[in-house]
Amino acid sequence: MIKIKYPEDINEFKSEYQKIFNKKNKEWYGWEKNIDCCVRRIFRIHNIKSLHDLLIAPFDVLLELFNAFPSEKIKKDINGKKISSSYDKYINYFNYDGDNQQNISKFFMENSKELNLKTCYFCNIDYINVFYDRKHTIIYKNILEVLNEKNKDDLIKLDEIGNKLSDKIISYKNKFINEIDLENINGIRASTRKIIFKSDIKSINCTNNKNHFTLDHFLPKGKCPILALSLYNFVPSCYACNSKFKLEDELLQTYLSPTSEDFSVNKNIKFKLYNKGDFVNKNFDLKLEYDNRVEKYVNTFKLEGRYKFHQNIAEELIIKQEKYPDSKIYELSSLLGIPFKELKKDIFGKELFSGDIQDKSFTKMKRDVAKNIGIKDVKDDKESKK
Repeated sequence: MIKIKYPEDINEFKSEYQKIFNKKNKEWYGWEKNIDCCVRRIFRIHNIKSLHDLLIAPFDVLLELFNAFPSEKIKKDINGKKISSSYDKYINYFNYDGDNQQNISKFFMENSKELNLKTCYFCNIDYINVFYDRKHTIIYKNILEVLNEKNKDDLIKLDEIGNKLSDKIISYKNKFINEIDLENINGIRASTRKIIFKSDIKSINCTNNKNHFTLDHFLPKGKCPILALSLYNFVPSCYACNSKFKLEDELLQTYLSPTSEDFSVNKNIKFKLYNKGDFVNKNFDLKLEYDNRVEKYVNTFKLEGRYKFHQNIAEELIIKQEKYPDSKIYELSSLLGIPFKELKKDIFGKELFSGDIQDKSFTKMKRDVAKNIGIKDVKDDKESKK
């Protein structure tokens, strides 16, 4: 329901993503000749000449490739054993599991602020976020082994080393780490040397980044494995949307993908709260109004039932509006000495009037209902730039 807002320096962002797969780039040349001719034609049209080009191809190109990719289902013999086929080489080459999955997840975690990872891009119901756990303790036998094995990002996580000291260690590391007198590295305090660089067994506190999101392949990798690693095929989402509702469902329109320039679900869905006639008990009914372009999207993610369960959040807006009309807020503003707009945000929630939809769960629903019932100055939802 939310279009992904990519960093302003999009070229740098894409370049950093490509670096994850630097080692694989040389393996591409000549390999694409084995791909179906229809897929190769799309490569030529969009000037895709390497794996790196495919990794950052825009979503509309990915959709073309998905539709052109030959549909070859997994075949099994009479005993249920998988029969090897030409399809296997695609799955093996673009393998998402293992290191690739970990590195891609790490990339999104490291760019969580730039991507504003806060609520699920599919539903805007559940939170998705990165959090930091500084309580983790690792036991090391030999610190020299640690320094040999760890890269800068890993060294930074060690509380006793950090960013500045990791640069100094890295500068020594490649030359003579096994011979260096670590006590003479500038910047390491005597107390730190005593704790960290003894060669016997010790524990080190480590800052661990954790995530509370999943990465959905918008175009199912099972049916088009060559897109399993493409940046614009990944949608950060909650567990429910990815693993319970969407699964392998195909939403094959550019305007349904949060990674696409053409994404328009946000504009094609409106929330409205209807009074069911029981004014005394404030009995309301929340409804989603949408056109048939996004009907499959709504059905896939079970949005009507999921939002219906939380309609009390929307009902509270009507109750607050009746209790606090603008005239009442002006009166309280004068009495309390709090600016009118600030007080109104405190009463109704600042997400109605400022910030992006993905900043807080249910913001899309709240803003639509607020406009529907006549709350003034509610922020219009503008499309994010890619």
